[in-house]
Amino acid sequence: MSGIAITELRHNFESETQNPQKGDDFMELLLFLSFLTMAGLVGYGFWESFQVRLVHYELRSRRLRADSDFRIAHISDLHMTRLGLREQRALDLIKGFRPDVIALTGDLIPLGKGIEAAEKFLKELSKVAPVFAVEGNSEVMNGVSKHFARVLRESGGYWLNNEAVQFREGIWIAGTADPHWHRDDIVKTLAAVPEDAFCILLSHSPDVACYPEAKAADLILCGHTHGGQIRLPLIGPLYIRARCIPKAWAWGKHELTEKTTLVTTSGVGTTRLPLRFLCPPEVVGLTIKPSTSRSG
Repeated sequence: MSGIAITELRHNFESETQNPQKGDDFMELLLFLSFLTMAGLVGYGFWESFQVRLVHYELRSRRLRADSDFRIAHISDLHMTRLGLREQRALDLIKGFRPDVIALTGDLIPLGKGIEAAEKFLKELSKVAPVFAVEGNSEVMNGVSKHFARVLRESGGYWLNNEAVQFREGIWIAGTADPHWHRDDIVKTLAAVPEDAFCILLSHSPDVACYPEAKAADLILCGHTHGGQIRLPLIGPLYIRARCIPKAWAWGKHELTEKTTLVTTSGVGTTRLPLRFLCPPEVVGLTIKPSTSRSG
């Protein structure tokens, strides 16, 4: 380093020492900018949590014996305390999609509240199309699975508990109890489904896809992970609340085998923090097309 450079460094150091106010001003500016950045990120995360969108996937199946497309609306993880803007937006999107059936994969409410709002939501949902639902860990912790099953049954829907029912000729819908609390029985759930039927398997957690028996289903619909809820660029989700699946399965459509497709939704609501980041809430719309060959 030249003598001139050393002299400049010494001069700058002496100036800062003799004028500490300049250093204090810089630190205050840095703290203010940090506060603005954090406030902006929190504000964006809160805003994103209300931007419910419709995500559409199309599948083709040789096992679907139908003359027309079969449409499924899938929602999960509302964690609702009232029938507010977010929930009404989800209802509107489902109505606009005009599904043949609605799949609800658990966690209607948070811990300790929201039961009346969820009852109203189930009744409104049942006016759109037949609803098939399964419990999530929230229903288990709140002890309301049987109550919601009764409400849905009175509205013409089905609350599936390790069982399967025929929706129409050649189409069966199966649903497990909550895998998160180890209440699921995949063998019992699929026992009644004919081998040649198109089978939709509902389960709160995508961990159900780790069972070899689950691959007997054509379509597995799950929630629970919230897609991570907060995702970072290049890193992805920080936490997915699932035990055995790869992080990639925490959100989106995934071909597990030539026959079986897993769809994990990011859900509608939030948990712990009322924020989302790069993981907006969604209603999933699926169109199943009959085909002589399988494609994604």
